[in-house]
This record gives sequence, structure tokens and C-alpha cells, in this order.
Amino acid sequence: MDFLQSALVVDAAGAATDRHELILTRDFDELRAWTNQVYMPYTVTPGPCHHPDSALYAVTIGSMILSRFHYGIPVHLNEFSRGPGMGMALTTIRGKSRHWIDTRRCAEVDVGETFLVDTSRTEYWADFNPEHLQVNITFPHAFLADLYQRWFGQAADEGMWRCKFKFGGTGSAWLSLLDYACRAVAQTPEQVTDGPLGRHLAEMLGMHMVMEWVRQFERPAAPRPLPCVAPGYVRRAERYMAEHARSAPTLSEVALATGISVRALTSGFRQFRGTSPMAHLRELRLQGVRRDLLSAGHGATVASVAQQWGYANLGAFAASYRRRFGENPSVSLRRLRPS
Repeated sequence: MDFLQSALVVDAAGAATDRHELILTRDFDELRAWTNQVYMPYTVTPGPCHHPDSALYAVTIGSMILSRFHYGIPVHLNEFSRGPGMGMALTTIRGKSRHWIDTRRCAEVDVGETFLVDTSRTEYWADFNPEHLQVNITFPHAFLADLYQRWFGQAADEGMWRCKFKFGGTGSAWLSLLDYACRAVAQTPEQVTDGPLGRHLAEMLGMHMVMEWVRQFERPAAPRPLPCVAPGYVRRAERYMAEHARSAPTLSEVALATGISVRALTSGFRQFRGTSPMAHLRELRLQGVRRDLLSAGHGATVASVAQQWGYANLGAFAASYRRRFGENPSVSLRRLRPS
């Protein structure tokens, strides 16, 4: 918990850093340009003080965004847009927060506790006091839905994603995982934003959130994960596709590199992964492009990033990207840039 207090504002040596600083402002319009990208569009109603004293820091972790944020004044938040297809895990580091479950029930989230909500699937509103400080994770709904599909072998009940609740707390595994993620950002920022460590972290964070949803879901008959460990040839194929995703290998090339027939490889993926090898490769490539878009420098364009991944037909690429992530690639490219 101690490191979370200084998450994104100190480096590995404990020295102050502005590497992840997006904005320090007392202007709502300036702040909104950033919060729309790091989170999603929503409505802010200030308390007696009408000018914020805000600070926002953020970094990408795979397809997620880890952020540190405070308004510095009492605020009420509501009308979160469902359009971007995003959800949030909001962890209180300082101060008080009240997250509404419905019009009559709310969750008072204390220091070290997290409130989890998929704002693409349900309404959400919250109140924060002036001292409040959050460390948040913003995630695409599609990423968590895909994790559930891969591990449980079927799509989650839509009602599960509408559950909103608090979890975690001092001494919890979740808080330790969040602390680890923040330490990894401080110690190896490049590996987190543009490397396998970031993808690994995103999966760990995402799977933990999925399991919290499974536990919270009111229906008792949550499907169980596939009981069998995938055979070596499936894992070898996954490694090969991960290493060569940019070159878009064919199914025959993957099978040849794995040392097994196309038919056996396809059957193995269907049985142990609930998908096809090529669907798995498409997901790897789209996730890779998204990571590059979210971490791209100011000179990058959608076309230049897509071409690095071998996408020649930009129209078809944009359509696939929009179906997968619920937003155009140009929106992802601008997500951590001011309007």
C-alpha cells in the first residue's frame, strides 16, 4: 500500500518524476480533454468549489490504462458514456468515495478498496470528497469478455457484467497485484508499455477482475474452466504465433513450425482453447496494434502503425479493430494525447 501512495509520481529509486504526468490544472475544460481519453466522456458536477485542483498521470499496460487521479474538490460524477466500450477498477488511495449501485444503495469505498464497474454495460455514478485520490485501471470490455471466453469456454452471461461492487482491501491479493503493477511501471516502464511484461500484467489484472465478477454474480451456476491442460503442440503454436504475429503467418506455416498437421492443430485449439488457431492469431495481432497505437509517439499515424503489423487494407483493418475494441483506431491513437 505504501508504494501505491506514490504510484506514477516516483521512479524506481524513489525520486520524483513527471514521466507519466498528463496534466496539472484548475480548468475543467483542459482536464476534460484528458479524462475523455484516459477514461471516457462523463459529466462532472462540482461541489461548492467550482475550480478543480487536479492532477492526472497515466501509462498504458497492454490494452489497459493505469492512472493516478484526483479532482482536489468535492465532485459528483455521472452519465458515463457506453460508446467507448470501457470499464473501470477505481481504487481509493486517500480520502472518501461513494459509488452508487442503484438509486438506494451505495458502496462506501475505503482506503485500499476497489470499486469495479463495466460502464459499457451499466449506469454508474459516484461522489468524491476533496481529499480523494485514486489509482485506477481502465479496461476494454472486449478484453475481459475474451479472457472469460478463453478460460470458461463460453461467453459470460450479460447480467454478470452489470454487477458493480467493491472488493480488495488492505492485505488482499488484488491490492498486492496492483502494487506490483505500479512497481513494474516504476522499474521497467518500457517493458510494461511496449513488451511482454505489459501483456502479462494486463492478463493477470484482467483475470483477477473476471474472477471477482464470477464470485459476485448472483446466479450460482457459473461455468467451470476447462479441466485439461493444453498439450505441448498447442502451447508451441501459441508461442510461435506470438513471436511472429507481425508477419501474419499462415495456418500451414504455424502447423509446420509446430511439427503437427493443420487438422490436428485446429482440433487441438478447438478442444483446449475454444477457438481456432487463426482466430487466436487475429486476436494477437489486433492486441499488438492496439498496444502500439496507445503508446505511439506524436509522429505516428494509424496507417504507419497498421503497416508495421502487415495490414495492407486499412479499411478492412479499421472495421476489424472497431468490432474488437468498440472504437476506431484513430481514437486509440489519440487516447493519451490532448485534444
